[in-house]
Amino acid sequence: MLRLCSVAAAAAALAALAALPAAQEPKPGNTWYEDAVNLGFKVKAPRDWEFVPGSPLDQNLIGKYADPGEGKYVALGNDAEIVAEILLVKFDRRKGPKKETRQIGDHTVELELEGEKDIDAWMDKALDEGAGWRRVEGPSALKNSLPDAKFSIYEGMSTRVNAGGAKPQPVSAYVATFRIAPELDVAVVGLGPAGKKWRTFESAYAAIAKTVQPIATKAAAGGAAGGTDARSAKRAELQAKIATTPGWSLYETPNYFIVSCYDDKQFIEEMKVRLEAIHQVYEQDYPPALARKIQPKKLADAEGEEGKDDKEGKDGGEPKPAPDPNATVATMAPIDALELGRNSVVRVCKDVEQYHQYGGPQGTGGYFSPIEQELVIYDDKQDQGRDYTWGVMNHEGFHQYIHAFFGNIDPHSWYNEGTGDYYFGFDFNMKTKRFTPKKNVGRQDNILLIRAEYVPLRDFVGWSKEKYYNNKPGPWAWYAEGWSLIWFLRTGASKAKGWQKEWGTILDKYLTTLLETSDPDAAVKKAYEGVDWNAFEECWRGYTL
Repeated sequence: MLRLCSVAAAAAALAALAALPAAQEPKPGNTWYEDAVNLGFKVKAPRDWEFVPGSPLDQNLIGKYADPGEGKYVALGNDAEIVAEILLVKFDRRKGPKKETRQIGDHTVELELEGEKDIDAWMDKALDEGAGWRRVEGPSALKNSLPDAKFSIYEGMSTRVNAGGAKPQPVSAYVATFRIAPELDVAVVGLGPAGKKWRTFESAYAAIAKTVQPIATKAAAGGAAGGTDARSAKRAELQAKIATTPGWSLYETPNYFIVSCYDDKQFIEEMKVRLEAIHQVYEQDYPPALARKIQPKKLADAEGEEGKDDKEGKDGGEPKPAPDPNATVATMAPIDALELGRNSVVRVCKDVEQYHQYGGPQGTGGYFSPIEQELVIYDDKQDQGRDYTWGVMNHEGFHQYIHAFFGNIDPHSWYNEGTGDYYFGFDFNMKTKRFTPKKNVGRQDNILLIRAEYVPLRDFVGWSKEKYYNNKPGPWAWYAEGWSLIWFLRTGASKAKGWQKEWGTILDKYLTTLLETSDPDAAVKKAYEGVDWNAFEECWRGYTL
């Protein structure tokens, strides 16, 4: 979901950054970061800094500590800056699975579980703050610490700027590494400015690094209690992660798991109500019974063809060779994708700063990652308002639901993003706990801006995701056109002048054809088959433009 900022807002943001308080180097606090579930170590948490975990599939980054306010930004001059933060990193070479099988839609996908092998490789390839890191001091023994503990100093160039044309500036990193077990290393990485300011940061990071200690591991609290079904398995997985994520908690609704460190309990409670209410809307518009009716037949047909190919070869010739057991491929799996969708994870960051610390892309208010199996969002009450947050949740929640519904198949962007924006505009009644359709005012305003340069609909409905995002004047325009098409198809039957009855089946035909074929192009062809494009576009223009 794109967030569009005005020139005035951007200027105000730059002015605010220019007036930021000077970043303070961290001091060891009275609490510990502990991982007694898997890694077996602890380290003093920096005082008043907050922990943000690494993404679910990151094989190296455990998490980050940073000032929770804007004081984390260290000005470097020439409109450049760096985030002063501590990163906890692991290099786990112990015996264990090298791949993980994840169920995504009606497919299983094998994911590689091996990250970077050592700190030099990680600094070069995976550290997302700064670039061109090189070791300039060390490794040297870290005194008053664990045996074999070493520290090094790295230097690089900044990658964070406040204005166009800003020049990268030198930055530094303190890196301490520890052998926790024969095949397990942990590193503490502290970032800051190079030059005269660096020494105070280096001393602070060294003081925290020296608190690293090994601890005994034990089973996570909660375990797999409650059964071995998909929901119990997901709950146990999340509980184990929460046990090593200080300050974060797990909440549940019938269809969702919410992971958050946000202390606004009223917000969390309202989110729980809204999530279940919008989920009812998704199920009404995209009935699970329909997917369950079509998907098993599609799966059976696929298995039948695969069995035939195994015996005869695809063209009736030589049999196919046995599959490579080490190959990383997506394969059909006999699972109920919709049941998996009932275990959806929503990660709630408390504000935009934490959202970006976690990895949320700039210019977005939230995102859904099918491979990481979570929707990530934050409370935007300070910027565009909490209503915007709820709209983003509806939009991204649709992506999360429809991904399971269609079984790992992405619909065309006009359908996928347009429908997400359709739900974005819905109005919620907290008393009745029900949503009702309402025009997305922001997208309506945007479509009017391109009324003279919109893409003809017969071309637009076949656009790839690449065209949707890369064509000028920008994706905001095509999000607006996609929304306007969905709004027209869902609400125009009784209101649009010149409406033709057969257009009312377009969305249903697209849906069922995509379920049956897993082919978006076939779905578009079937949905718009026989449509008089001139009449269709004229009616759409009169209704939305």
